[in-house]
Amino acid sequence: MTMQERTTPLFIQIAETIKGRIARHEYDPGSLLPSSKDLAKEFNVSNITIRHVTDILAQDGFIQPRRGMRAQVALQDDEFVEIEITGDFRTWVNTATGKKFNIKVEVLDRQVISCPKPVHDILGVEYVERIKRVRKLKNEPVSYFVTYAPVHLLKKISNDQLEKRTFIDLYQDKCNIELKYMEQTVQALKADLDLVSILDVDFGFPLFYVHNVYFSSTDIPQAVTHMYYRSDKYLYTAKRLI
Repeated sequence: MTMQERTTPLFIQIAETIKGRIARHEYDPGSLLPSSKDLAKEFNVSNITIRHVTDILAQDGFIQPRRGMRAQVALQDDEFVEIEITGDFRTWVNTATGKKFNIKVEVLDRQVISCPKPVHDILGVEYVERIKRVRKLKNEPVSYFVTYAPVHLLKKISNDQLEKRTFIDLYQDKCNIELKYMEQTVQALKADLDLVSILDVDFGFPLFYVHNVYFSSTDIPQAVTHMYYRSDKYLYTAKRLI
């Protein structure tokens, strides 16, 4: 038994297991969930525990409770924002920002701060403006971006513009700097208490962490963005020539 299994309540573990079965279509949409008695027997728990499980499943939209009858598996809206990993800079921007999904952007905070050392090592400036943004799909937060760039450049970009256009487009347009390529690192991590409140997920929830450095046509690093994507809302796909 892992540490997370020991610290996560059993009813949540069971609920997540059933969600996984629904996602894998072991329980098809429209079919009936096994009875509370059968589930209690399978997982060797009490009916009270199963009641907690079905409450979670109903609240999260995985089942439709029916009084005096077995719950029905709900149709799932499997809408993932798919990010293509290609050599094409524009393709990545368009997919990562979720243009075709009508994702809404909200600026959470903007501050001029002393440049954090890892960012200073890249940009070589003493002060940066830090912009925090959250992206939402159907009013649900799906990703969180923290961008660092020189103060004199970011002051040319307003919050209203950031909520309507991509940072890459704005940076090139308003700062008159052509961005040629980026260096990117992708890592898996778990949500800490800070990310929990922003992305509306549980502590320990799996995320994609993406570290981007944007370079100008003269190979000078221009900006750094740290991106946190909910793993239940995004897919990374790759296309390569053979």
